[in-house]
Amino acid sequence: MRLTPLYFAVLLFAACSSGTPSTEVPDTRIAPTPEASTPSTFRAPETAERDSWQKPQEVFLLMGNDLRDRTIADLAAGDGYFTFKLIEVGANVIAISDDPAELAAIEARKKEMKLGDDRLRTRLATPNDPGLVKDEVDACLLVHAYTRIPDKKAYLTRVYEGTKMPKPLFILEWLNTETPMGPPMTDRISSERVMDDIGLAGYTDVGTYSAKIPHQAFIFASHQSGLADDQQGMDPSQLLPGN
Repeated sequence: MRLTPLYFAVLLFAACSSGTPSTEVPDTRIAPTPEASTPSTFRAPETAERDSWQKPQEVFLLMGNDLRDRTIADLAAGDGYFTFKLIEVGANVIAISDDPAELAAIEARKKEMKLGDDRLRTRLATPNDPGLVKDEVDACLLVHAYTRIPDKKAYLTRVYEGTKMPKPLFILEWLNTETPMGPPMTDRISSERVMDDIGLAGYTDVGTYSAKIPHQAFIFASHQSGLADDQQGMDPSQLLPGN
């Protein structure tokens, strides 16, 4: 355990991954599934291979576990893996990408699943701007995309402004060490560097777990100003209002 140098104390766990290093990123494409009858009964696409190492249920537990009726911004929606996993557990999602083809694929699956705009919206954004309006979402999730953001301070500031208090932000990035899966070292970044960047955008409480999700760091942040002393430095699962 260690204390982050710029913010309130949070737990920081370190873990080293073992295995033969590889620079190949696993295939995360969504496989097609039969159309569900209603938004309340459909299941996320079959993604068992990715589920085994991405651990979405563990991610959601760290995010607060009960995400029903929460509006979550999937800031780098990609193939829609987390978008549809979030919807499956009851969240409402704004799927954001700077790639029109990715959004078109998500829209197609949205139509297949007969989801309304109340459950899922897509939004084309730029690499430096998530396109959120002020206080639009309850929380933001950014998965394996942080290193591709050109102006990180500007981007994080806009994410901060678009999120309701206490501004929960959750980031998944590959560990900054060789792991059995993931990108080359040139496409990785240390958790400490990410946390330093986050602090410059207005967040006051930041921390990371590096042993919860295989080969990845789970970084969490919020703005804790004005909360009671016993709420300062809370664990990430308590960041969403009502948890």
